[in-house]
Amino acid sequence: MPSTKIQASRRLSILCTEEIDSLFSLPHFTEGERHIHFDLSPDERATIDAARTITAGVHLVLQLGYFKAKAQFFVVSLDHVRPDINHILTRYYPGRLISEVGPLSKPTRLSQQRIILELLGYRLCGGDEKQALMAFAQRAAMLSTQPKFILREVLEHLTTQRTVAPGYTFLQDMVSQAVIDERKRVTGKLDASLPDNLQQSLNTLLHADDKIHLINVLKHEANDFSNKELRQEVDRRKQLAPLHTFAQTFLIDATLSGESIKYYAGLVQFYTVYKLRRMDASTVRLYLLCFAFHRFRQINDNLIEAFIHLVGQFDKQAKLAAKAAMLQASEEATSNLKAAGEVLGLFVDESIASDCPFSAVKERAFGLLEPAAFPSVTNYLRNVAFDRLDYEWSYFTRLSPTIKRNLRHLFCDIDFAGRLEDAPLVRAISAMQTLLRQNRSLRKADPSNFPEAVIPVVLKKHLYVESGAGAEKPKTLDLLSAGR
Repeated sequence: MPSTKIQASRRLSILCTEEIDSLFSLPHFTEGERHIHFDLSPDERATIDAARTITAGVHLVLQLGYFKAKAQFFVVSLDHVRPDINHILTRYYPGRLISEVGPLSKPTRLSQQRIILELLGYRLCGGDEKQALMAFAQRAAMLSTQPKFILREVLEHLTTQRTVAPGYTFLQDMVSQAVIDERKRVTGKLDASLPDNLQQSLNTLLHADDKIHLINVLKHEANDFSNKELRQEVDRRKQLAPLHTFAQTFLIDATLSGESIKYYAGLVQFYTVYKLRRMDASTVRLYLLCFAFHRFRQINDNLIEAFIHLVGQFDKQAKLAAKAAMLQASEEATSNLKAAGEVLGLFVDESIASDCPFSAVKERAFGLLEPAAFPSVTNYLRNVAFDRLDYEWSYFTRLSPTIKRNLRHLFCDIDFAGRLEDAPLVRAISAMQTLLRQNRSLRKADPSNFPEAVIPVVLKKHLYVESGAGAEKPKTLDLLSAGR
């Protein structure tokens, strides 16, 4: 893989300087690390002892320790590695001086590299190995086209295969080529299968309408769960829906991984519209399709989260209102107990004639206790439990306009599914969505078409009304209440 000035200017910037140094630069050991990396096995010690000169022996220990640390070979300047040489002399050549250690000739250095490879069971990355490595990088690119991921996979593969990694520039060019090949593979499939109308939709994303690019509008995320922000999210979802529907099938057929989709989508976020317009059209369409797919799902998650949050908020408000009403009813009943006792005293009041009309007694009772206070005091004296659910449902009725304004458009736009396709809840949601999406009045809907099995027993008294005549007075589902 030749390296040219043009290639160098266009090489992917995969790792930062610190990461490159940690992999390929000369190691700098602490004293503790020297004891570990310059420790020799019996076979290694025998090989060192066979060296003809102290220069050859010290360099062999030095390169062996560096290779154990980085699996790389280095051409070193003796001045830069004096602490390491001093450690080796003290440990393996006691009494010998550093001045006795000279530079190593190239033939001897290459010979020592072959010795180290044989001792540690490694091999160099030659022509055949590089071709195999390129094929491995292309397979890795199918899992994720993120360059750093491919490079890490390649380096891990080299370690597993006990192969010395080639230079960083070679790896940069190889990863870049793998990314390009994978992108060409997918863009070729996309060009062959993308309908004209969707191609136009993708092109439109980069066009400006009133000096605002549509892609920038779609990039905008909701700041909160306010009605205005969520309606804009719903609009963005509808704009992306046709592209998402196509992408769902295409990206699977193209075997594009989730990581690659996220990576390509991220490039749309990273590059400016001007930069995207200057890129290859097929490449940009792939980026935009991945963006549309990823952004649609992101919006979908936001809408679901908002729906759950708002339902929870309304439910919480209703429970708090019911709790407050229960407390108020209890306080009112307690405060009216004295008056209630005086009302009961009327029944044993000897000043009231036995033939006195009940209306007169009732009038005196209302003078002692307000008529509106009688139900709460009566329930209190009879120890009747406060119907919290009844009050919660009444609160939902009063809150109905707010619930409709904030939840109905989300309910209509979100796609619901269950583990069992024909489950009562799924059928109930489908029936409600069909009515609401058609803007049909719930009053005019046929209750028999609504799956009533989903309604809990505790809610039935709030959702059914008496209908018809006769002694039995049959009850039917009140769809207006059900749709609140």
